[in-house]
Amino acid sequence: MTALGMEYYVERIVKERGIQPTRVSVFLAMLQLWKEQKRCNPFQISRRKIMKLSGVKSIVTYHKCISELTDRGLVEYRPSYHPWMGSEVRLK
Repeated sequence: MTALGMEYYVERIVKERGIQPTRVSVFLAMLQLWKEQKRCNPFQISRRKIMKLSGVKSIVTYHKCISELTDRGLVEYRPSYHPWMGSEVRLK
């Protein structure tokens, strides 16, 4: 996917009605990891990296953000319960 694809996702999150800033921040952190992984879809994320990039301090808030992004149809999220493997995210 090209930079144009990234613009599409940024525009899409900005146009979401009633979305909280923490959700936008988590989504933008996901986009950064997607970009770092050569825009592969799906791609791997780690809670620690997403929280650091987004500024989210609470694990509960992190999970609420992931849940809302999934419910809104922005991402597909497949958690990994393995300590060294990241969870899988697919941008929709």
